[in-house]
Amino acid sequence: MFSAACSGGSDAQTPSQTPTLSAPTRTATPASPTPSPAPTPGPLLYTVKDGDVLGAIADQFGVSAEELARANQLADAASLSVGQVLVIPGQTATPRPTPGPTTASTDNLLGMHLIMPVAGACLTPDDDQMPNAARDYRAGIHEGVDFFTSYACVDVPRDLPALAVAGGTVMRADHDYRPLTQAQIDELETESAAQGYTSEGTLDKFRGRQVWIDHGNGIVTRYCHLDGVPKEIQVGSKVKQGDTVGYIGDTGTPESASNPDFEIHLHFEIRVGDTFLGAGLDPAQTRAVYEAVFGITPSAAP
Repeated sequence: MFSAACSGGSDAQTPSQTPTLSAPTRTATPASPTPSPAPTPGPLLYTVKDGDVLGAIADQFGVSAEELARANQLADAASLSVGQVLVIPGQTATPRPTPGPTTASTDNLLGMHLIMPVAGACLTPDDDQMPNAARDYRAGIHEGVDFFTSYACVDVPRDLPALAVAGGTVMRADHDYRPLTQAQIDELETESAAQGYTSEGTLDKFRGRQVWIDHGNGIVTRYCHLDGVPKEIQVGSKVKQGDTVGYIGDTGTPESASNPDFEIHLHFEIRVGDTFLGAGLDPAQTRAVYEAVFGITPSAAP
């Protein structure tokens, strides 16, 4: 069983206003010493900004509002929310030619370049460790990306540094975290099953020890299940890309009390506005979004 997703929280500062995002252009990251095959075009994506309406977005891309709603499983035009990523039906984002591994730029999607939160890691090939995956044990879904040993292309042991994916301001740092007991875990799982969903308060507890970083323009990253937090990481302090913001552990995971060390990994989230990046997309679409923000292509993925 994999860990709970990050979401919600009562002690976080309010991030800055949500940005306008554009469809991703795929480029390659270093993955091997040999040239990569030509990348495959991915879906054309659009991120909803303040003031957007479904009909205007549809007109912009030459599709009908009904097609756009159907492709994104929208109940009606009012279902749009700021930061939501839409798939534009019948269109693809054309990748640049990639004769060999290159250093990627992800500025086109989030307005900044991101590195992996684990040094040397790759994006997991397992969709169960990606956003939108089901979490039946708590009647919820996963809202981030997991970095486990055997899936992340590098070992991810306890106390491995978690790295800031970009510069920003610390808005949450759990220095005084108390681990969940088995009785508390059982109670949270029972409550979630009975109500048919995971409440924000429960989900926050399942995330364990956390650090949140505000990158501006409504973008926040979350680093969850941490074993510890460096003393210099305090609310309001500035961090640079690549700084250590925490040490990887298993706090908050379902097995943290009953089987310590079984679920050691980093759970990492990108929040855009009031939701997580890729919310509501299918597995292929979700992967395309995260490949874009980390600047990788399907041919460079494991």
